[in-house]
Amino acid sequence: MSDDGVRTYHFTVKETADRLRDSLATVEWAVSLLPERWSHDLPDHYEPDAWGAAMNVAHLAVYEDVLATPLLASLAAGGDGTDAAASASERTAEAFAIADQPLPVLLERLRDARKRQIRIVEGYDPERFNVPVAPHWGRLYPRYGSRLHSAAWVATKTFQHTWEHGNAILRLALFSPD
Repeated sequence: MSDDGVRTYHFTVKETADRLRDSLATVEWAVSLLPERWSHDLPDHYEPDAWGAAMNVAHLAVYEDVLATPLLASLAAGGDGTDAAASASERTAEAFAIADQPLPVLLERLRDARKRQIRIVEGYDPERFNVPVAPHWGRLYPRYGSRLHSAAWVATKTFQHTWEHGNAILRLALFSPD
Protein backbone atom coordinates (compact mmCIF):
# COMPACT_ATOMS: atom_id res chain seq x y z
CA MET A 1 0.00 0.00 0.00
CA SER A 2 1.10 3.53 -0.70
CA ASP A 3 1.11 6.29 1.92
CA ASP A 4 -2.40 7.35 0.85
CA GLY A 5 -3.82 3.83 1.32
CA VAL A 6 -4.00 2.98 -2.39
CA ARG A 7 -2.79 -0.43 -3.45
CA THR A 8 0.44 -0.30 -5.41
CA TYR A 9 1.43 -2.79 -8.06
CA HIS A 10 4.77 -3.96 -9.32
CA PHE A 11 4.97 -5.56 -12.75
CA THR A 12 8.12 -6.68 -14.53
CA VAL A 13 8.85 -5.63 -18.08
CA LYS A 14 9.16 -9.25 -19.23
CA GLU A 15 5.92 -10.53 -17.67
CA THR A 16 4.00 -7.56 -19.03
CA ALA A 17 5.37 -7.99 -22.57
CA ASP A 18 4.57 -11.72 -22.34
CA ARG A 19 0.97 -10.98 -21.29
CA LEU A 20 0.56 -8.60 -24.23
CA ARG A 21 1.86 -11.26 -26.63
CA ASP A 22 -0.23 -14.05 -25.13
CA SER A 23 -3.48 -12.09 -25.04
CA LEU A 24 -3.13 -11.14 -28.71
CA ALA A 25 -2.47 -14.79 -29.58
CA THR A 26 -5.63 -15.77 -27.68
CA VAL A 27 -7.74 -13.26 -29.63
CA GLU A 28 -6.27 -14.53 -32.89
CA TRP A 29 -7.03 -18.11 -31.86
CA ALA A 30 -10.62 -17.22 -30.90
CA VAL A 31 -11.11 -15.53 -34.28
CA SER A 32 -9.73 -18.62 -36.04
CA LEU A 33 -12.42 -20.75 -34.32
CA LEU A 34 -15.22 -18.47 -35.43
CA PRO A 35 -17.46 -19.78 -38.20
CA GLU A 36 -17.14 -17.40 -41.18
CA ARG A 37 -20.83 -16.63 -41.02
CA TRP A 38 -20.47 -15.06 -37.56
CA SER A 39 -17.51 -12.77 -38.22
CA HIS A 40 -19.79 -9.73 -38.63
CA ASP A 41 -23.21 -11.02 -37.60
CA LEU A 42 -24.72 -12.33 -34.40
CA PRO A 43 -27.00 -15.29 -33.79
CA ASP A 44 -30.59 -14.48 -32.83
CA HIS A 45 -30.07 -15.28 -29.15
CA TYR A 46 -27.75 -12.26 -28.70
CA GLU A 47 -29.00 -8.92 -27.41
CA PRO A 48 -29.72 -6.44 -30.24
CA ASP A 49 -26.95 -4.06 -29.14
CA ALA A 50 -24.30 -6.79 -28.59
CA TRP A 51 -21.05 -6.52 -30.48
CA GLY A 52 -20.04 -9.18 -32.96
CA ALA A 53 -16.50 -10.45 -33.42
CA ALA A 54 -15.57 -7.80 -35.99
CA MET A 55 -16.80 -4.97 -33.77
CA ASN A 56 -14.86 -6.35 -30.80
CA VAL A 57 -11.67 -6.62 -32.88
CA ALA A 58 -12.26 -3.17 -34.42
CA HIS A 59 -12.68 -1.71 -30.94
CA LEU A 60 -9.47 -3.35 -29.73
CA ALA A 61 -7.55 -2.23 -32.82
CA VAL A 62 -8.65 1.39 -32.48
CA TYR A 63 -8.21 1.47 -28.69
CA GLU A 64 -4.68 0.16 -29.00
CA ASP A 65 -3.74 2.26 -32.02
CA VAL A 66 -5.06 5.62 -30.83
CA LEU A 67 -4.93 5.32 -27.04
CA ALA A 68 -2.76 2.58 -25.54
CA THR A 69 0.20 2.81 -27.92
CA PRO A 70 0.46 6.64 -27.97
CA LEU A 71 -0.04 6.74 -24.21
CA LEU A 72 2.76 4.23 -23.61
CA ALA A 73 4.99 6.09 -26.08
CA SER A 74 4.35 9.37 -24.27
CA LEU A 75 5.18 7.78 -20.91
CA ALA A 76 8.36 6.21 -22.32
CA ALA A 77 9.44 9.64 -23.58
CA GLY A 78 9.00 11.12 -20.11
CA GLY A 79 5.50 12.59 -20.57
CA ASP A 80 2.35 11.83 -18.62
CA GLY A 81 0.26 10.70 -21.60
CA THR A 82 -2.21 13.58 -21.57
CA ASP A 83 -1.00 14.71 -25.00
CA ALA A 84 -1.56 11.27 -26.50
CA ALA A 85 -4.99 10.14 -25.44
CA ALA A 86 -7.86 10.21 -27.94
CA SER A 87 -11.26 10.70 -26.39
CA ALA A 88 -13.53 7.75 -25.73
CA SER A 89 -16.12 9.10 -28.18
CA GLU A 90 -13.49 9.45 -30.93
CA ARG A 91 -12.33 5.87 -30.36
CA THR A 92 -15.86 4.48 -30.40
CA ALA A 93 -16.82 6.38 -33.55
CA GLU A 94 -13.72 5.15 -35.40
CA ALA A 95 -14.28 1.56 -34.29
CA PHE A 96 -17.86 1.61 -35.59
CA ALA A 97 -16.60 3.17 -38.84
CA ILE A 98 -14.16 0.32 -39.55
CA ALA A 99 -16.10 -2.63 -38.09
CA ASP A 100 -17.39 -3.70 -41.52
CA GLN A 101 -13.85 -4.45 -42.74
CA PRO A 102 -12.76 -8.09 -43.04
CA LEU A 103 -11.49 -9.62 -39.80
CA PRO A 104 -7.97 -10.20 -41.21
CA VAL A 105 -7.67 -6.44 -41.91
CA LEU A 106 -8.86 -5.57 -38.41
CA LEU A 107 -6.54 -8.14 -36.86
CA GLU A 108 -3.58 -6.72 -38.77
CA ARG A 109 -4.23 -3.25 -37.35
CA LEU A 110 -4.45 -4.76 -33.87
CA ARG A 111 -1.21 -6.72 -34.43
CA ASP A 112 0.63 -3.62 -35.62
CA ALA A 113 -0.42 -1.59 -32.58
CA ARG A 114 0.41 -4.47 -30.22
CA LYS A 115 3.88 -4.92 -31.75
CA ARG A 116 4.58 -1.22 -31.15
CA GLN A 117 3.39 -1.52 -27.55
CA ILE A 118 5.57 -4.53 -26.89
CA ARG A 119 8.63 -2.73 -28.30
CA ILE A 120 7.88 0.24 -26.04
CA VAL A 121 7.39 -1.97 -22.97
CA GLU A 122 10.53 -4.00 -23.66
CA GLY A 123 12.55 -0.77 -23.97
CA TYR A 124 11.50 0.48 -20.55
CA ASP A 125 13.92 0.95 -17.70
CA PRO A 126 12.56 -1.49 -15.08
CA GLU A 127 12.79 1.17 -12.35
CA ARG A 128 10.68 3.70 -14.30
CA PHE A 129 8.18 1.11 -15.51
CA ASN A 130 6.22 1.13 -12.23
CA VAL A 131 6.42 4.85 -11.42
CA PRO A 132 2.89 6.38 -11.43
CA VAL A 133 2.70 9.37 -13.79
CA ALA A 134 -0.39 8.97 -16.04
CA PRO A 135 -3.66 10.62 -14.94
CA HIS A 136 -5.67 9.33 -17.94
CA TRP A 137 -8.11 6.90 -16.28
CA GLY A 138 -8.84 9.18 -13.34
CA ARG A 139 -9.82 12.01 -15.72
CA LEU A 140 -12.02 9.86 -17.95
CA TYR A 141 -13.47 7.63 -15.29
CA PRO A 142 -13.76 9.56 -12.02
CA ARG A 143 -15.30 6.53 -10.30
CA TYR A 144 -11.85 4.94 -10.44
CA GLY A 145 -10.36 7.80 -8.49
CA SER A 146 -7.84 10.43 -9.43
CA ARG A 147 -4.68 8.47 -8.77
CA LEU A 148 -1.85 8.28 -11.25
CA HIS A 149 -0.91 5.07 -13.04
CA SER A 150 2.41 3.71 -14.24
CA ALA A 151 3.32 2.52 -17.72
CA ALA A 152 3.25 -0.99 -16.25
CA TRP A 153 -0.34 -0.45 -15.11
CA VAL A 154 -1.33 1.02 -18.51
CA ALA A 155 0.13 -1.98 -20.35
CA THR A 156 -1.54 -4.38 -17.91
CA LYS A 157 -4.84 -2.54 -18.36
CA THR A 158 -4.39 -3.12 -22.10
CA PHE A 159 -3.95 -6.85 -21.43
CA GLN A 160 -7.11 -6.83 -19.26
CA HIS A 161 -9.05 -5.01 -21.97
CA THR A 162 -7.92 -7.57 -24.56
CA TRP A 163 -9.01 -10.39 -22.29
CA GLU A 164 -12.42 -8.78 -21.83
CA HIS A 165 -13.11 -8.46 -25.57
CA GLY A 166 -11.36 -11.72 -26.40
CA ASN A 167 -13.79 -13.45 -24.07
CA ALA A 168 -16.72 -12.04 -26.08
CA ILE A 169 -15.17 -13.31 -29.32
CA LEU A 170 -14.44 -16.75 -27.88
CA ARG A 171 -17.97 -17.00 -26.48
CA LEU A 172 -19.34 -16.21 -29.95
CA ALA A 173 -17.08 -18.86 -31.52
CA LEU A 174 -18.09 -21.50 -28.99
CA PHE A 175 -21.82 -20.86 -28.79
CA SER A 176 -22.85 -19.77 -32.29
CA PRO A 177 -24.80 -22.26 -34.36
CA ASP A 178 -23.03 -23.94 -37.29
